[in-house]
Amino acid sequence: MKHLRSIIFFGFFALLFSCQDDNTQSIADAKRITKQNDSIFKVISNNWKFNVPPPSPKVAQRLAGWQEWELFNNELRQKPAGNNIEAYRAKAKLMVTRTDVLRQNIPPFFVKPQVLSRMGVLNTKVRSLYTFISVETIPDKKVVQLIGEVTHETTELQKQFDELVRISEIPKEQGEEEMLRALDTVRMANP
Repeated sequence: MKHLRSIIFFGFFALLFSCQDDNTQSIADAKRITKQNDSIFKVISNNWKFNVPPPSPKVAQRLAGWQEWELFNNELRQKPAGNNIEAYRAKAKLMVTRTDVLRQNIPPFFVKPQVLSRMGVLNTKVRSLYTFISVETIPDKKVVQLIGEVTHETTELQKQFDELVRISEIPKEQGEEEMLRALDTVRMANP
């Protein structure tokens, strides 16, 4: 009986000290992750710049009533207000929401397959940015790359808008309208 008590006592004592070692390891890991995230935060903060050029005057005129586009561009121009990584995560999530709403409310003039595909790519890039900035150990190089890709896709979308405006200004030739209607196979199909 005496040996059983001493075995239980030593077992409890060993268990107590082993838990403290795990706790010390957890604290050290938490400090290491915090230090790593602080350096990643500095890199992301320094590179969080979406340099999208303004649209041409004719495109700006067509985009004037599209509030969702203006809200999306305002999100791109503004840097997150907080001074921690959580502010950037919240900003990325808000950008995802803005691109979703943007894609659902395209003005009728711009509802074309080219615009829809570019919107899809932009939406994918913004969602990827949110995904990579939301993981525990953030891959800073990938986030910086995605910031550049979101900027590029937004610029390309504006170029697509410009191309559609230029095409709409080309005058139609005599009889071209009837020819296009005759070639419209969807309209000519039997219901």
